[in-house]
Amino acid sequence: MLETICEVMTDAYKRNWITSRDGNASIRHQDRDHFYVTPTGVRKQTLQPDQFKKMGIRSTGYGLYATPLLYTDISQNLKPSGELPMHFGLQQKINTEVRVILHFHPTYTVAAMYAGIQLPELLNEFPELSRYTSVAPNVPMLPPISQELADSCIDALGYNKDSGDITYNIVGMDRHGVIAVDTSPWRAYEHIERLEHICKIVLASGKY
Repeated sequence: MLETICEVMTDAYKRNWITSRDGNASIRHQDRDHFYVTPTGVRKQTLQPDQFKKMGIRSTGYGLYATPLLYTDISQNLKPSGELPMHFGLQQKINTEVRVILHFHPTYTVAAMYAGIQLPELLNEFPELSRYTSVAPNVPMLPPISQELADSCIDALGYNKDSGDITYNIVGMDRHGVIAVDTSPWRAYEHIERLEHICKIVLASGKY
């Protein structure tokens, strides 16, 4: 699926959901002791499968100081995404065969949060959103690539570290972007696309 994630990143760039070096993604198969995460500082519209970082699911340290062990360095000169704490936290235990995590900065969704809209409230007004996508409570503005942001997003998504369950498909981060979780790259992508479409409608209405 690394090739598919590359396609998703290219599409996100074309939609202006990320700029060249923005955005990140990870994937884990349940029976593997590692996961793959996109590297930092790489143009995402030209991302290649051999640029992903292969990270061990075991960690050094405990709690807030836990970091994944580097499993195999298949991209010698690259470093993993700065949002690694968030990907690592959500990939440690999963209850599905595959888990894909996407992090983009969709324009209208970020604008909606900036305008003060609580994204879960849109579920009550737009049934096509609520039918297919569950939206977590907004995460407040926090420093990017910080452990605090990672922990807040993981909590907001309703991640259960014992069972591997996740309550919601997508969470918005104020002044920042979104994180979507599902069992394939395109399924996760569709949650972002669906929420972005509704946010565009809401902002175009002039209600906010």
